[in-house]
Amino acid sequence: MTPEIVGRNEALAVIHRFCERSRKSGYSLVVVGEPGLGKTTLLQHAAQLWAQEGGLVLAATAVEFEADISFAGLQQILSPVIKSIPPAVDSVSALEGARASVLEALFDPNTSVTLDRLTVAETLRDLLRAAARESPVLVLVDDLQWLDRSSAAVLTLLARRLTGTRVGFLGSTRPAAEGFFARARLDEYMLAAVDEQAATEILMNRYPDLTPTIRRRVLATAAGNPLALVELPLTLADSGPDSPTVDLSVVPLNRRLQEAFSSRIESLPDATRQLLLFAALETTGGLRVLEAASGDRLLETLAPAERVRLIHVTDYGTRVVFAHPLTRSAVVNASTAAERRWVHGRLAEAVRDDPDRRAWHLAQSSRGPDERAASSLEEAGYRLVGRGDTVGAVTALTNASMLSPAKPERARRLAAAAYVGAHLGGGIALAGDTLREVRQLDPAHAGSLDAAVATSFVILNADGDVDTAHRVLAGALDAVSEQSHPIFQIRAALRTLLYVCFFGGRSHLWSVFDALVSRLNPPEIDVVVLMRHTHSDPTSADDAAYRKLDRLVENLYQVNDPGEIVLIGLASSWVDRLPGCRAALHRALELGRAADDTNVMTQALTLLALDSYFMGQWRDSERYLAESLSLTSQHGLRLFRWATEHWIATLAAVRGDDETARRITDELIYWAVPRGVVVVSHLCHYTRTLVALGRQDYEEAYREATSIGPVGTIPPYRPVAIWTVLDVVEAAVRTNRHTEARAHVAAARAARVETISGRLSMLVMAAEALVSPEDIASSLFDRALATPEADRWPFDRARVELLFGEHLRRSRSRRAAREHLGRAWTAFERLGATKWTERAHQELRAAGQRSGPQLGNDILTGRESLIAQMAATGMTNKEIGEELFLSARTVGAHLYRIFPKLGITSRAALRDALTLLNKDRASGGP
Repeated sequence: MTPEIVGRNEALAVIHRFCERSRKSGYSLVVVGEPGLGKTTLLQHAAQLWAQEGGLVLAATAVEFEADISFAGLQQILSPVIKSIPPAVDSVSALEGARASVLEALFDPNTSVTLDRLTVAETLRDLLRAAARESPVLVLVDDLQWLDRSSAAVLTLLARRLTGTRVGFLGSTRPAAEGFFARARLDEYMLAAVDEQAATEILMNRYPDLTPTIRRRVLATAAGNPLALVELPLTLADSGPDSPTVDLSVVPLNRRLQEAFSSRIESLPDATRQLLLFAALETTGGLRVLEAASGDRLLETLAPAERVRLIHVTDYGTRVVFAHPLTRSAVVNASTAAERRWVHGRLAEAVRDDPDRRAWHLAQSSRGPDERAASSLEEAGYRLVGRGDTVGAVTALTNASMLSPAKPERARRLAAAAYVGAHLGGGIALAGDTLREVRQLDPAHAGSLDAAVATSFVILNADGDVDTAHRVLAGALDAVSEQSHPIFQIRAALRTLLYVCFFGGRSHLWSVFDALVSRLNPPEIDVVVLMRHTHSDPTSADDAAYRKLDRLVENLYQVNDPGEIVLIGLASSWVDRLPGCRAALHRALELGRAADDTNVMTQALTLLALDSYFMGQWRDSERYLAESLSLTSQHGLRLFRWATEHWIATLAAVRGDDETARRITDELIYWAVPRGVVVVSHLCHYTRTLVALGRQDYEEAYREATSIGPVGTIPPYRPVAIWTVLDVVEAAVRTNRHTEARAHVAAARAARVETISGRLSMLVMAAEALVSPEDIASSLFDRALATPEADRWPFDRARVELLFGEHLRRSRSRRAAREHLGRAWTAFERLGATKWTERAHQELRAAGQRSGPQLGNDILTGRESLIAQMAATGMTNKEIGEELFLSARTVGAHLYRIFPKLGITSRAALRDALTLLNKDRASGGP
């Protein structure tokens, strides 16, 4: 550009404010503008300012030709840090082993370290934070639109989390760019053309001898684009002021600029142009690689290009850098296809120590089918799977298929691409198209394991035909051995078969699964085997299985694989271990978003929604379900959409929206029954049971609940049956089926349902109270409500309070009844469970209470009332204790008893609960 930055006072002020803010507390900014407006110059100016203040600058220029090379952009940024000895940033050696190994793995294509993007982003952030303690750090990325997907995802996550770090992120991009870097929620500065006065000054400073005619033409043609003002005079002067080619107004500016660069390239010696092509296609610009590919005297041969400022050699003479991204494009565009293939072939031999980059060069050097290139790309694809770059893996495997000379190999690689791609957003339709092509290429390969997994996944999401999916998968697995397939492939196939059996819910499906697991039972599938019980048949799991599950949940903080987190979450979902998985599921959701893994995202969202439902956080549950429904609908994931829709129906049921619950369950049953998806119809009957109980239609509730399984049994492979023990017993008692009610309690005890979780223990004990003599029943209800952490499940606890209150009212213990009924009413009211609130209201009136629950002896003791009011003002336990001459621990114990009485689960809800109760007290009743 120019020695002086002309006409950019506003932009320079923005850069100065950016640097000042970043050095103090961290900040991110993206400069947006058309090619040639000076984005690169502004970034360079920021780098100079930062360095002058003693800060560290880590920079990269994204390159269009690298977009398919995983983590290529991050390697540019971190290469000076990781590869320098001693490290350029002392903090590298200070990082804990796991974090340091992640950074080192970025440069090791054969690493065994899982490089999921969230972990890489967190590791990079830790490194930069540590480095910034010594001096502030600036991360610069020019041309964000060309970043590879993995680097873009990591840098997007990083750029959004810099507050308080003394780390700045400054990038540049073009308007409406379609790259992978997500600019949403980042501040942007739109760079416009310079005004006419500044344009004239730039032109006169650089070309003081231009004739007035050429000057006017340049100003008119450049239209305030600084790079055009610098480059176009050379082209216009060569053409002559009166040449018809001078008027380029109908040609897009970036093309004009490329033509300007091309004119300078064409004037260079042949050998120089050839070496420029080497540098353009080997985007790292490393002199060692370029010398190995092109021969000696590299710098001497490139000197003419350096003299005309097309390139410069930087990093202490180790790297060739193009002066502008358009220069690189112009070099490539000026070459022939044959020349590019030859150069890629030479570069492939020069980067043998980097198999991913070598595979890419080999593919680009191929004239047609090439088994060597196809094999290299296939290997690269599986490495990318391990790195969490699913999109890159699909691209590599698809390209490997296209380069395969033999049809069987082409089919095999294409099936692998379908298998990996089925996990992508929108991957179902693409996987289906790919599998059809596989069958055309090689019908015999349609039965291979990777094709079978992809096929069954497509079947379940498109048609939902459980039996067909089971037949396809079981047949493929029957021919598999540990020696014939990678363990991760066997594990994925068994996991998919487990889903199929779960959805089918029939014993003959599971017998095939059990036989296959018995034959293929390496340690790596332990979680899948555990899911076979705790997820699909909870009463068949022994104590050892639950102890193992508890250990897995306890150690989830160490798990970074989002698929593994989801598996453990699924294993926990029916047996009330989800609260311990919550933080990990949030991490899996972020990892899924970073990797575009729609399967992980939807399953994590559904599990978080389920956990929020049972914890009484129904608004959160609704929010998770809305996002999951959007994803599953958008990407055709019918398999996961039913779960989302079912929980939407269940929320509607407990809130009293019977019409919505009935409509959704009707649609789901209509879809599920003919396809053999038994678990969906079971869950719909569970939801309809809640609808019937809410409106006190106990005959209907009994019919719906016993549709899941016969009364007096806890049938295998129907996990929802363990949730409905109290429902069945309550409906049976209310319809005078006392023998059946007692039989069902006995069946639950025989199946040891109460040992599975605290919630289930509370519900089974309440069910037993309903069928017990009056004196024993009260004791059982008391024990049920004394279940540790019973307030964790406010809706279920409120149901037990309601049943206990009803029992006490009928036993003429009206005062005690009002206490329990008041707690139930408050909890239902806070949850928004309208029908249940009305039922509690009816019982309260029948128990002699004419007003709603209020602070006082019926709900809170005097001391509890005072502590609740003080805590609602924001006072800590210690502060309350000092005022009341109590220990902080005693205050905490009081609050522990207060929360369930008010139907809340957290301190933050105290103010609203007290306001609601006082409002009801003033209004005179519920």
